[in-house]
Amino acid sequence: MRARNVCILHAMACAFLGIFCACDGDDVTLAPDAGPPKSDATVDQTAPDAGDAGDATFGPRLAMTYLATHGEIASFATQSQAVASRLSFPGYGVVQRSGSDTFLVETSADVIAKLDGALGSVTASWSVAGTDAIDGGESYADPVQVIETAANKAYVLRFNRNAIAVIDPSAAADAGAPASMIDLSSLVQGADGDGVVDMVGGAYDATRHRVYVVLGNVDIGTVQPPSYALLCVATHMTLVAIDTTNDTLVNLGGSGPGGGVVLNGYNPQMAYYGGVTLDAAGDRILVVSFGCNPSDGDGGIGAIQQRFVEAVSLASNTTTTLLDATSQDDPNVFRYIDATHAIIQFGDFAPYITTYAWDPTQSTLGPAFATGPDVFDYDPAGARILGPQSTFAQDGGAGPTNVIAVALGDGGVTVLGQNPFVQSAGYLGNAVYFP
Repeated sequence: MRARNVCILHAMACAFLGIFCACDGDDVTLAPDAGPPKSDATVDQTAPDAGDAGDATFGPRLAMTYLATHGEIASFATQSQAVASRLSFPGYGVVQRSGSDTFLVETSADVIAKLDGALGSVTASWSVAGTDAIDGGESYADPVQVIETAANKAYVLRFNRNAIAVIDPSAAADAGAPASMIDLSSLVQGADGDGVVDMVGGAYDATRHRVYVVLGNVDIGTVQPPSYALLCVATHMTLVAIDTTNDTLVNLGGSGPGGGVVLNGYNPQMAYYGGVTLDAAGDRILVVSFGCNPSDGDGGIGAIQQRFVEAVSLASNTTTTLLDATSQDDPNVFRYIDATHAIIQFGDFAPYITTYAWDPTQSTLGPAFATGPDVFDYDPAGARILGPQSTFAQDGGAGPTNVIAVALGDGGVTVLGQNPFVQSAGYLGNAVYFP
């Protein structure tokens, strides 16, 4: 079970769904419950390693998140091969880059924090908790992605709610309120017993002035013990679109609610793992899904199905399955490079993660890398992937965390650094590369 995807209240369910759940127990420290949530991210007092200062543009960096007693961002300078800055924050969070800005999405605190160029401090923050909780649903909104469409406008997708929060990233805000909300509750499908559309990710198409959003439409109430599999029900993943000129829903002519395009897979992967990726050159959106297990009608479950990588043409609003991954483990990070090159991982946690090269024009995976990071991002200039890698001692105990680069050409591994985080005995979040 992937530890970084679980919460205390329904750990197994969240692990299967591939979602981040805010924990309310001893695993994390939550923001104080006094007034609107603010970002409590603070610069770590541990001194950066020697030679970290860098130039005025900060140089190429790999931002990595980690969760143990609290959340932590380590900004690793890939040229000096040393930690340039660290940032501590309560609860769980992931780093995301969108438009011209970088954000810390504090999932468990319902806070969006804008980071400075050095990734070492917060310059503004917004509370996106809202007042639109679902009766009987989760207490936290669970923001999962920020999609910036202009310097003064960004859309915040919230997994546990049915409204998109719109914020102004240019504002000097401290726990600022959203400028507006876009209600998607009319898109809840009849068989979705939890009443939430489960927005997992999206992408901005500047040519059409649209934000495309993938809705999971899964019913978490169908998670089945003892394996905690998500049962297939009569709901469908859909792709919907928001017109950014007036923030209204666009009818795409599909068979889903509101004209949404019905997808082939089930239970999509989060966008910060690449589960929702815009291929601008191909004028399409790629979607990775976990799949679901059908009920066998006798209290048991059948084999996994609808675990796909698929493409949605933005010109025709039609879907094509590119890869049937039902024989693979749970999907992890996906990075699309170009029409014939992509990198995709399968496996819940280290050391059981396998990373593959894949030609998206082919229906089968390419060769597996001998080793790879637990989470990663792509460096186009270096034709390599970079990220943190857990290591293990011979007795199975935890070893050092390495920062590694893997060359796409021959799979060669270079260790760039070690133990970038102050904390230990936790788990890795995500990785974002800044060229």
